[in-house]
Amino acid sequence: MDREVLNGLLRPKAIAVIGASTTEGKIGYTVVKNLIDSDYEGDVYPINPKADEILGLKAYPSVLDVPGPIDAAAVVVPAKIVPHIAKECGKKGVKGLIIIASGFSEVGREELEQEVVDIAHEYGMRVLGPNIVGVLSNSDDCNASFAPFLPLPGKAALVSQSGALLIAMDASTYTRRVGFDKLISIGNMSDVNFSDLVAWLSEDENTACISLYIEGLKNGRHFIEASRGAGKHRAEIRRLRARRGGGGLAHRLAGWIG
Repeated sequence: MDREVLNGLLRPKAIAVIGASTTEGKIGYTVVKNLIDSDYEGDVYPINPKADEILGLKAYPSVLDVPGPIDAAAVVVPAKIVPHIAKECGKKGVKGLIIIASGFSEVGREELEQEVVDIAHEYGMRVLGPNIVGVLSNSDDCNASFAPFLPLPGKAALVSQSGALLIAMDASTYTRRVGFDKLISIGNMSDVNFSDLVAWLSEDENTACISLYIEGLKNGRHFIEASRGAGKHRAEIRRLRARRGGGGLAHRLAGWIG
């Protein structure tokens, strides 16, 4: 785990939203608005070659046109152009890609997904996703996602392969009064995986409990090692596995944390 790179991905000081939109209701609009509404103090750079301004922020044709450094890029463009976007981000020195865009291995396009990961690694970047909701962090006032709002503040973190479960938990933190510092959507898990996030979260001063919604693991041995390491840092891990007819998942997870 390269902690500096994951810091840039998960606690960015500057974020580009690639595919930012001027149209209300589109994901590219929602992500920019959520960053503003969450009082994010870092720099937000909407990327749209056809717009001069989005929600009061100056828009840029490409990340290569942005004057300042960028830690993370939230990518909401069509899947077929994500490899090109990844190359531009690599040239810019971006540390990580938050690929919200879908249309990869979940629909049988494994080669396209691997191409993006290979490009990212060529430039020393990491990839979260694709096919994710995004990343939410209370301690950073950062909602880099299309989830409606930051969760009720707390000391727990949730990493979920299910975007629907993550959004449900986001809302239920208020109705059930269960606090979270971070909600992280992991999606297709093409690169950054549960092991990486458990290791990173176990050293995060704002996380006392790590909750995981797991649909599948790619490297069980690494996950076990990361989980043991988390115990040494006094971060408790809760695992919530998928079940058929999982309508009560959010309820069960809230019960655990609460």
